[in-house]
Amino acid sequence: MSTHIISATEASRKLSVILNKVHYQGEHYEIKRGKEIIAQLIPVSHKKPSIKVSELNAIFKKLPTIETEDQLAFLQDIEDIRAKNIAEDKSWD
Repeated sequence: MSTHIISATEASRKLSVILNKVHYQGEHYEIKRGKEIIAQLIPVSHKKPSIKVSELNAIFKKLPTIETEDQLAFLQDIEDIRAKNIAEDKSWD
């Protein structure tokens, strides 16, 4: 990837665009003030690896399962909460 040299003024005016190019396209920038390079913008090397949608089923299979009794108890908790949380219709007030 090539390195772009830009002025500090240009960097301040286009920071959002530059950050997007660094993050999404892996571009490198050197920021110059006068005749001197004073900073570099480069992508971080510790980005989280991306996961493909096709890999999700394998990931889900590795997760721990919830016992049937706990599933039913959770479902009952949700139903109880919904029954107690009836919103009043005040649309005509």
